[in-house]
Amino acid sequence: MKQPAPESAATPADRLEAWAHQVEESCVPMVYSMTSDGAFEGEMLAVENGGVHVSRIAAVDHVAKYRRRAMSSIEDDYLLVSIQSRNRSAIEQDGRVAVVYPGDMVLFDASRDFEWHFSGEHYTVRFPRQLLTGLAPLSRQHTAVRIPGEDGIRRIATEHVATVHRELLLEPTCGEARAGLAGVTAHLVAVALADFFNRMPTADTNLKTMHILRARRFIDEHLRNPELNPDRVAAALGLSSRYLYRLFSHEHESMSERIITGRLDGCAAWLRQPAYAHLSITEIAMTWGFNDPSHFSRAFRRHAGVSAREYRRLSGVGAGVHRLGCVAS
Repeated sequence: MKQPAPESAATPADRLEAWAHQVEESCVPMVYSMTSDGAFEGEMLAVENGGVHVSRIAAVDHVAKYRRRAMSSIEDDYLLVSIQSRNRSAIEQDGRVAVVYPGDMVLFDASRDFEWHFSGEHYTVRFPRQLLTGLAPLSRQHTAVRIPGEDGIRRIATEHVATVHRELLLEPTCGEARAGLAGVTAHLVAVALADFFNRMPTADTNLKTMHILRARRFIDEHLRNPELNPDRVAAALGLSSRYLYRLFSHEHESMSERIITGRLDGCAAWLRQPAYAHLSITEIAMTWGFNDPSHFSRAFRRHAGVSAREYRRLSGVGAGVHRLGCVAS
């Protein structure tokens, strides 16, 4: 959605007010002021991606102030990530100021006041708080910190955001594909943030949360390994199994539950996709780390409420490929 600053606004103040209304939909409500006497000019290109809003904003130098207590109309709770693409900007929050340059990222939190000194062009990604904090233990100490994005996973994340924005403008997706893409965006950004903050000194109070995050990431990245189990996770992280079990005892799911649920979700995703219609159900199950077809069949039925064969049929893919010696149930 392309939204230029309205030319019809009578005065500079009117143009800023009209701009504020446009930006609010994809970011948060803010109050704007100019840093010079010139006319305000700006353009926003916004896309919605399964609850994640991605905007590319280009404008003349200005200041945007967010005051949480004054914004009684804001109903949802968001975390925002800005990626600078031209010139430089500054974000002030929680007693810090982050000056960001092209390629840099910065996190800010819509539950507290912030001030944005804007110049040039940037991408802003607005995440529902629970979506991002479910993937990375983000807190007050992580806001308004410059996160260089020139290499590694951070560069992958920033380039992904730009690509998603460009492609959704050209060819919008819908339904499950859009929701899946939102999850990919959230995961990449969360991993990029965690990668950076893991390299910085971390408060002792966050060490347990960091261990849990690392364990979850290891599990998610190794679901297809049939030998994956909690003891292997602990060994890979250099922690004792007893300590890691104790950390997860306070979480909503154990390590074993995360492993089985992740594998079942992976199987379900493949069963829904025509690209894997040539694979039997057993082949899909084995690819996702199961080594006992009977155990998979029982677990999948409990997870989805129907058999894997019926799930595939209801998804419109068909009954799958049946080969001699393969169990498809």
